[in-house]
Amino acid sequence: MNPREKYLAGAVALLVILWGGTVGWDRYQEALLRNESQQLAAEQQLSQARAAAARGGRAQRLLGAWRRQSLPTDLDIAKSLYQDWLRQQLIEAGLVVRELNENSSRTTHKHFNQATFVVNAQGSLAELTDFLYRFYQSNHLHRISAATLTPTTTRRSLTISLTIDALSLADSRRTDRLAEGSSDLFTEPLEELRDTIVSRNVFVPYAARSEGQSNGQVADAEAAQAFITGMTYGDGGWQMAIRMRDSGQIRYFRQGDSIRIGRFAGEVVELDGRRAIVSNKDQRLVILLGQNLGQAQVLADQAG
Repeated sequence: MNPREKYLAGAVALLVILWGGTVGWDRYQEALLRNESQQLAAEQQLSQARAAAARGGRAQRLLGAWRRQSLPTDLDIAKSLYQDWLRQQLIEAGLVVRELNENSSRTTHKHFNQATFVVNAQGSLAELTDFLYRFYQSNHLHRISAATLTPTTTRRSLTISLTIDALSLADSRRTDRLAEGSSDLFTEPLEELRDTIVSRNVFVPYAARSEGQSNGQVADAEAAQAFITGMTYGDGGWQMAIRMRDSGQIRYFRQGDSIRIGRFAGEVVELDGRRAIVSNKDQRLVILLGQNLGQAQVLADQAG
């Protein structure tokens, strides 16, 4: 092989080596990119798996909480116990219960059953607030799915219609008793929430009241914090509940009882579910449901 041929052979060999190196480098780069892509895919799958595990953990904790709140698994017992509990909360809140019926559908589910109750009641905004506080502080798996509030003709009380749903989960461990305990939904005391809501009666046009106005009764701080929060009817006739705003103390009065709170004094001569009439010396004073004693007015047929 002459020098020219050797030179050409060397050049060809160098080209082959360079081509082979380029191909090898490209393959190395492709393999590197493929490995990086696989690593990213694996990391993404791991992240998704961890997120799914976290969601699953939260779901399990939520299901566990629901099982603890569920009505008993025996649906007949569940409906009876819950209806009794619901009636007790309505009455203790001071509402007059006109109707409380169970109105569940006959459809059953594999994992749960729903009990539905229809409530028709009457009472003040303060009493409704009291009931709602009791309802949502309880530890039952329930909700108010529909509500209608209509002011009465006096616009001092409400006609209340509620539809309430409660669930019984098939895997609850309780068969014949309601859940115990309470939720931590509200951190504020009932009195604070109620005062915020009822301090302005949204169904009555605002009318400014001059300081110290009392229409025959001497206004004072104690009478001004004594609110008529409920009137209930029983075997003994109408009973009026007066709640002291600051202390939360409740006092009860019937027709014929003497009443003295602060400088407000007299005899309860009439209760009719929406107002109280109190005789004080030579005049009769009227206080409407939801008002405090400092807002007593001279009965209309005596005014003038």
